[in-house]
Amino acid sequence: MAIIKSNARFYLPLHFFSPFFKLNFNPYAFSSSYSTLEDDDLDKNESLTLTVDLPPAETLIFEKFHALIKDHHRKNPNLTFPNLNVTLPTLSFDFSKISTVESISTPIVRRVIQKFASIRHGIPFVQTLAFFNWAMSRNDFVHSPEPYNDMIDLAGKVRQFDVAWHLIDIMKSNNIEIPIETFSILVRRYVRAGLAAEAVHAFNRMEDYGCKPDRNAFSIVISILCKKRRAAEAESFFDSFRNKFEPDVILYTSLVHGWCRAGNFAEAERVFREMKEIRIRPNVYTYSIVIDALCRCGQINRAHDVFAEMIDVGIKPNSITFNNLMRVHVKAGRTEKVLQVYNQMHKLSCTPDTITFNFLIESHCRDENREEAIKVLNSMVKNSCTPNAYSFNPIFRCILTSRDVNGAHRLFARMKELNVKPNAVTYNILMRMFADSKSADMVIKLKREMDESEVELNVNSYRILISLYCGMGHWNNAYKFFREMMEEKCLKPSQPVYEMVLQQLRKAGQIKKHEELVEKMVDRGFVTRPL
Repeated sequence: MAIIKSNARFYLPLHFFSPFFKLNFNPYAFSSSYSTLEDDDLDKNESLTLTVDLPPAETLIFEKFHALIKDHHRKNPNLTFPNLNVTLPTLSFDFSKISTVESISTPIVRRVIQKFASIRHGIPFVQTLAFFNWAMSRNDFVHSPEPYNDMIDLAGKVRQFDVAWHLIDIMKSNNIEIPIETFSILVRRYVRAGLAAEAVHAFNRMEDYGCKPDRNAFSIVISILCKKRRAAEAESFFDSFRNKFEPDVILYTSLVHGWCRAGNFAEAERVFREMKEIRIRPNVYTYSIVIDALCRCGQINRAHDVFAEMIDVGIKPNSITFNNLMRVHVKAGRTEKVLQVYNQMHKLSCTPDTITFNFLIESHCRDENREEAIKVLNSMVKNSCTPNAYSFNPIFRCILTSRDVNGAHRLFARMKELNVKPNAVTYNILMRMFADSKSADMVIKLKREMDESEVELNVNSYRILISLYCGMGHWNNAYKFFREMMEEKCLKPSQPVYEMVLQQLRKAGQIKKHEELVEKMVDRGFVTRPL
């Protein structure tokens, strides 16, 4: 791979592009996040956690802005912006009516941006940018880096990188501090979009904006590239700055991780050897990564050899290490092996975490042993280990298979008792169960609870709702949910669901609504106009 060095800058050729994959930002998050074994019912894309809490009075103001933006986007789903300083006169007028009564604080602005950044489909980007521009133009608004970072992150999420750079330019021209976090956000979004060269270019431009790249920024770029399977680019970038930033165990661990994720274990082993040769001692995370990679490629015996070496050199394995050994057996349905790893973990006095217990629950549920799975869940709670939705969903699947409606009610009540928030998969399993029993009231109750809890409905959620009402011959409800799915959530319906609704409309003699639905599907590019 050709690289060009000039003035301590590093460049990647622009052909190093790739599709985007799931990215965790924690430098050691390679396997500490739950590697779910759930089906495609769960959208595995990122979901931003709202970081801004508001007092009740400001929450009401936020909700007014949120409703205005959402309603404008619903009426104008395909809106494009004419320039980077976009404003929408009708929206600005409505925003101003709120601001004449209430003051607009930084937390309110941030909450609005973060709220729309947290959804997966139908992000009203133009309207949110217009709101941001309107808020920033107010004389009484106190400028700080945080709302700009939120907007840069959203721009990167929807691949509007010109907007992101424009916002950074505004920060510079207005003498707003540009912290390393701003460029970390931009780098992360570039890499997630498969634009590794642009990510490195952003790092190289930091000093142009008065933001001196330090060791932390360097480590972040390496870590992000590695988590995106861009190991070759990460190592070349690493080599180009080796003399400026002294290598340490964190950087080498990231590189080992990168080569493992890229599927090139020979290179991972080379880096692993190299770090030991220059007397950088691998830590528990380094060994855990190597063990995970060996397990994933089916080399279980070699993984156990590395595990033994780890013990011999005096490094105590942690729950991540054991979870990596356990995962391959869970996926293969080898419950006995899963329990052997768990027993070994117990012998070495390693405390199991949520992922460990979830793997045990998953294994028992694959064996249709609901009773043992519930025992593990109870043990988990007894050991002060907090369960999550992934702890409950495999048990709900067992209940769905056995059509035990009362069991579903009991488990759902237990989930609420433990303050565990259900996710879309949880609700979809329950809705599917009640839809099968034609209990429309319960399905609607669950759907309403999803809306109130801000759990985003996905394509499968709507398929269950629409199929239920089509099966009952209730064309009006099927039509209502189909339009909500398409217009409000901006989800593309599957062809069978689309044809199912059209058939119901024809049977009911609703020809006008039939034609309107076809028109809306064509306008959104979901189908071609029938000849």
